[in-house]
Amino acid sequence: MGKSRRNASAASLALLAVAPLLTGCATHSRQQVLDAVHLDMPDCPTEMHSYAADEAWWPPGWVEMSYTVPKNCMDTYLAAHRVDPAAKPVNTWPRSGTTIMGDQVIKPTDPPFAPKTMSRFKLRLDASRTYPRHSFETPYGSKFTVLLDEQGDSTTVYLITDFGGPHVL
Repeated sequence: MGKSRRNASAASLALLAVAPLLTGCATHSRQQVLDAVHLDMPDCPTEMHSYAADEAWWPPGWVEMSYTVPKNCMDTYLAAHRVDPAAKPVNTWPRSGTTIMGDQVIKPTDPPFAPKTMSRFKLRLDASRTYPRHSFETPYGSKFTVLLDEQGDSTTVYLITDFGGPHVL
């Protein structure tokens, strides 16, 4: 084998060894990811719409999901995570007023999530409606925010990780 061919083979092997570290390995199931961030799903039939997780690190640093469940099931799920769904939510979208964070002005109708997350969720919100937002923490320290689109007897949930928990530090 010639020198250039050996160099090309060595480069190919090196790329195969390094590529998973650069791109992450999408080898973990959704259940493995949820177990890693200590998050359970509601205990009822769930219609999944989208799911994404940070596979570049293990355990994952973030998780995003959207799904639809019966409203009473989501209320039970929130109550199990120490959120009173009957109480007025601390946050809603649209927000109640303009917020200034440093030099950034956040308007009431600015998207509730980062642009990539909004795109993954394919989320289009109606500013004439009010969407409750709740936050909760698992016993292991993982923190999540949910935006709820309540329509009749069903709720579409948009869930993001605020903090994956101390195990990701």
